[in-house]
Amino acid sequence: MSAELQGALMELALWLYHGFFLPGDQLTPLSPGSVQSGLISGVVWLGAIILIVFTFRLIRDLDRALTAFVVRLYDDSLSIVRVVARRLGIAFRSYGLERQARLTRTEVAELPALTELQLDVLRSHVGLSAGHLLTPSDVASALDMSASDVERVLGALKKLSLVERSVGAGDGEDGYRLTRAGKALVAAYCRPPPVNAAPLPQHGMRPGRIEPRLGSL
Repeated sequence: MSAELQGALMELALWLYHGFFLPGDQLTPLSPGSVQSGLISGVVWLGAIILIVFTFRLIRDLDRALTAFVVRLYDDSLSIVRVVARRLGIAFRSYGLERQARLTRTEVAELPALTELQLDVLRSHVGLSAGHLLTPSDVASALDMSASDVERVLGALKKLSLVERSVGAGDGEDGYRLTRAGKALVAAYCRPPPVNAAPLPQHGMRPGRIEPRLGSL
């Protein structure tokens, strides 16, 4: 071992020695490095270590509690945002449906009175699946009418925006299905009358099964 290294180790040992006895030397009037000073210094350093450990644990617990609080606050805020967004979505959808219902009622109220034959043709389209259409021949077969008569009725209903047409839906014929106003009108005529109120005029459909055709508008 070199002399320089030995000297450095000696200086370090002396620094540790004086550092250990420093608290006792400061707190007791006895000579530095005495046994009483060493006991006092030992108690001071032990207390300092305990204080450091306690402080570290306190900081760790505070950090965990703060982290848990932030996570809980984030989750609660996210939950509140989701609830508000869901309620706003419901409110907007309700407003849209109510507005659509008002427009439909207005459209139906502005329509002229329909004949029983026109109502029969409209009712023949009730219950069609999405994307399915009926041709004049389909309706004529079910209502025991001529296809030309049905086509004239459908043309009149189309002018009233109660049905919409798709060109060439099946066998070269155009296909038809109810519009929103047509569905509302049929529902209004088919709705049971209130108590003590005169029933709306209805005309029963003639027997016959209509096979819808798949098509698009």
